[in-house]
Amino acid sequence: MNLDEFERELVALIGRPTDLRPFVCEGSPLTCDVFLVGFNPATDMRTDFWEFWRPGYGYDKVAWFKRYLEERAAKPLKPGKTLRQKVSATRRHMECFVEGAAGVRVLETNIYAKASDDMKSLDLASREIAPFRFLLKTIKPKVIVVHGKPALQAIGKFGTSAIVIEADHHFSRQTSKDTARGYGAMAAKESEAAG
Repeated sequence: MNLDEFERELVALIGRPTDLRPFVCEGSPLTCDVFLVGFNPATDMRTDFWEFWRPGYGYDKVAWFKRYLEERAAKPLKPGKTLRQKVSATRRHMECFVEGAAGVRVLETNIYAKASDDMKSLDLASREIAPFRFLLKTIKPKVIVVHGKPALQAIGKFGTSAIVIEADHHFSRQTSKDTARGYGAMAAKESEAAG
């Protein structure tokens, strides 16, 4: 499959425009050997996923991240909160993971592509696995690193031939930057060993 075909099939699956965020990566998702998988995106964005898609190139993560920072800074605080981190703990650790996996391309994705503040607030109608199934089937990653028990349980149902590595904790909790980098390095090593 080439990038144009990938784009057409993903548009048919999630629509255009869309409020779903099926993945984030820099460049072509088709060359990503490692998937970093969570349950669902936690930061809801008003921006359409396709705004950052570049025909013939793939996803523009740099432009997406800039918008992520802008939208996060502009979002009202939740009741009782007086401060918001510029970057969420999960996103910070995901960036460290990608750093640790240097030399190997990483696709940041989730079982469910719809954002919600937490797992419990993701309504049943939004728990659609077709986008993730499409990515898994089309890209065929060599290694999948999963953070969070619900995501790990879901991965087991897909019957993938990829090497699955379970992070000790969800990347939002009890994970240090060094630990995230270590998981990235482990994923890169396993990916290279898998050929």
